[in-house]
Amino acid sequence: MRLLTFLVLFAGSFLLSGTTQLQAATHSGIITTVSAEQMKINKKAFTMQRTEAKATHLFSKSGIDLQDPVNKWMWFWILGWGAGLVLSIIAAATISTGSIGSFGLIWGLATLAYLFGTISLIVWLVKKFS
Repeated sequence: MRLLTFLVLFAGSFLLSGTTQLQAATHSGIITTVSAEQMKINKKAFTMQRTEAKATHLFSKSGIDLQDPVNKWMWFWILGWGAGLVLSIIAAATISTGSIGSFGLIWGLATLAYLFGTISLIVWLVKKFS
């Protein structure tokens, strides 16, 4: 009876354990065991790669080349100041609603975007004329 109880508890510990094991086939056809946490990490990495590919496609479609070591700073400058302008407009709209806390947060983000754009402008000018 003790042996049966031990086997039931031992089998139950595997079934109720927090790490779920999944089987995934690799490119070479070998089946490997992957934990659920690793599957989450792989899914996040795949999502980031897909988002990066979409952004690169969108940028290349509109003529923005972020691979050029000099002109990428020009685009960072334009995008930074554009984001700062949009965030400033949003901050001004939130102040009219009376929410001072969200105004401060959005205005701070706009200031950081302007700062990033200004630093990018300086770097672009230094690289362009050196």
